[in-house]
This record gives sequence, C-alpha cells and structure tokens, in this order.
Amino acid sequence: MDESHDDRDLRHSVEPGHLTAVRDLLGSHEPSPDTVAAGRARLLAEAAAPATVRDLAPAGRKRRHRRIGAGLSLAAAAAAAVLVPTVMSGGTPPIAARPGTSIATTAGPTARQILLAAATTVERARTTGDYWRVGTVHQSMMLDPSRGYVIAQKSSTELWLAERPELQNWRIRRYLGAKPASPEDEAAWRAAGAPASWRYPEDFDTDELYSVPYRRPLKAAAGEPSVERLHGHWNGAAGDLTQELVTWRQVRAIPSDPDKLRAYLKQRVIRQLASPDMAELTGAEREKEIVHGLRADCLAIISSLPVAPEVRASAYRVLASLPGIRAEGETTDPLGRRGQAVGYQVEFEPGRFTDVRFLVDPGTGLPLAEVWTNTGRLADGRPVELRNTTSYQAIGWTDERPEVPERRN
Repeated sequence: MDESHDDRDLRHSVEPGHLTAVRDLLGSHEPSPDTVAAGRARLLAEAAAPATVRDLAPAGRKRRHRRIGAGLSLAAAAAAAVLVPTVMSGGTPPIAARPGTSIATTAGPTARQILLAAATTVERARTTGDYWRVGTVHQSMMLDPSRGYVIAQKSSTELWLAERPELQNWRIRRYLGAKPASPEDEAAWRAAGAPASWRYPEDFDTDELYSVPYRRPLKAAAGEPSVERLHGHWNGAAGDLTQELVTWRQVRAIPSDPDKLRAYLKQRVIRQLASPDMAELTGAEREKEIVHGLRADCLAIISSLPVAPEVRASAYRVLASLPGIRAEGETTDPLGRRGQAVGYQVEFEPGRFTDVRFLVDPGTGLPLAEVWTNTGRLADGRPVELRNTTSYQAIGWTDERPEVPERRN
C-alpha cells in the first residue's frame, strides 16, 4: 500500500527499533554475516503486509502536468538531448492506472525503512574534492517507424563541476547507439531487413509515450564522445535543482535539518505553482502538485547536487515522509547492479500515469537508477513495455580530471 505520513518532526518519525534494524541490514559497507542475518530477521518480522495500489480516479477536466519532467536534472535532460538531438515529441511517458491491482510482495523492508537506511548510510560520503562529478547512462525505448518492434537507444553523460575558478567545468556526452530491445524485437528487426537507421515521418504519433527524432535518422551505430566546456550561465553553477541552475552559495544555503529542508522546498514549489498556467488548480490538485514537487526536488538533491552529506540524508528523510511510495524489494538496475527499489506513480494528465522505480545502493546510500515505465502498442495491437531509464555510474567528489577528447564544443 502507499505509505502515507504526516508532517510531524521528520527527525523523530520512525521507531528506534525499526531504524536499528534497518541500520543493521543496510547501514554498513561490508556487514558481517551475523549482522546481516540478524538484521534481516528483525526486518522480516517487522515488515508490512502485502500492499494494494489505491484506486486513482481521473480528474474531471483535462490538464497537462506542468511539473511532470521536473524530476529530471539538466544532466539527464542533456542525456536525452544526445539520444534525440532534434525536435522531440511529448514528454514523460504516461500509462493508464490499474485501479485495485494487488502487488504481491515478500516480507522485507518497507519503502520508509529503505529510504531512512539510505539516509543513515549516505551521511558517511566524502565531502571534498576538486570536482563534483555525476556520470549517467540514459536509455530510451520507442517503437520503430513501422510499429513492428521496440528500439532501445542509449547515451552517456558526465558532468564535471568545480568551484575553484581556475578549474574548467565540463560536460562529456556520447551517443551509445540503438538496437532492438529484446530477442523478439531483434527477430522482427531482421525480418524487416535489419536496418542500420530509422527515419520517422513528421506525423508519427507517439501518443506522448516517448520522443523520436524527426529531422535526422536514428542511427544504430554509436558516436564519438563530444566535450562541451560549460561557461556563460554555467559560471559559478553547482548544478541544477529540477532544471533550475543553482550556485555554490545557494547549494551551501540548503538546510540540513529535515523539517527546515521540507519547508524550504515547499516554498520553492509554491513559487513555481504561482505561474499563470497553474492558476485554475483546485485545492486538492494543488496539494498533489506540492507532493509531486517535493518528491522531484528531493530526488534531484539526492542524485545530482553537491550538497553536504547531511542535506542529502535529510532529502531521503523528507522523501520517506511523503505519501504514495511503496517498497518493491531487491532488484537489478539496467547496468546489472543489485539494489533496493521503491516505486510510485506520476500522473501525466487526468487518468494517465507513469510507473517510476527508484533503486538505491544499500552500501553507499546513493541512487543506482530511475526507471520510468509505460505501455505502448505495436501495429498489430500487442502491448509492449517501454522504459526510460537513467543509471548513475558516479555521484560524488573526486580529485581526478576528466578525459577530454579532441572534439570539443
């Protein structure tokens, strides 16, 4: 079930026995076998019963979700730009909600426990270095132009940011190619002549499930790395908070206390909701937007900003206090790494939802991946799963220097 929580003091919002159990299970980099066994035993005994997704009734009028893409950082947006370097259609992929669907779960940590454990672990992260580095691999799935099979395309992005003025800021991007998404898709691709590129007509309807290139063909072959020296509005920037650049001074001013952080982020969301296109929101819709904004901002802090470890930990604690997040157990991310997953739904527009899965590395408390899943249909009507994923290869401080290839922008 959705794990809803009130606004009580976030520092004292979990029972000591539960937190001790989570720390024993997930809180150290290399726990002893006895600690693992004991921690798992306590968590299994304390875990919640299997959950059921709530009936999410659509709103009465059609409204596009303004902040739906706010959870994507500028680095993730840059990765998407490598994948689709031309005009893009649609935004975040929506799916229809499945009211009353039961989610079978095995006994294990709840979403709240997973996030609080990550908060405890991430407080031990390194706090200094010459560069703040975030490395991601982005994958996007789409139907081929004939709608006969699914294509998966990938790109990588490295963002290197330094506060010291004598060091350059860099973004290194590489298109990693495209190919059929599964063996079944590969068979259909071969039957279609095994094309090495795909060209989409301008009237190709994605139903806002994914983005496709219209002005250039989508190529199967990978490209060479390209480097962009970041300057201009990036001067003095420490990254972005839901697609708004923030300075190093602003990052240092983000509160480390969970309750103060929640208040800070809520004010930020309310300011964004003051735009004219959000003026007709009802009270309930406004509250829903605030929760969505808090969640997006917390995820951005956790996955991309060079905040103090205490701030990152508090972002996890605020996230753990929000409604609508469920535990999905131990699973594998798109790069083959094991982690604990939590999931939630994002409403794209009334009655249309995207399933989102967020994977955490218990050993470091850092995110492994975000997976946005939706369902499309082939030309013959068969449903297919389409996933947009961002996998985090590196998040943190380093004294290393970026490998700058010859091609630069």
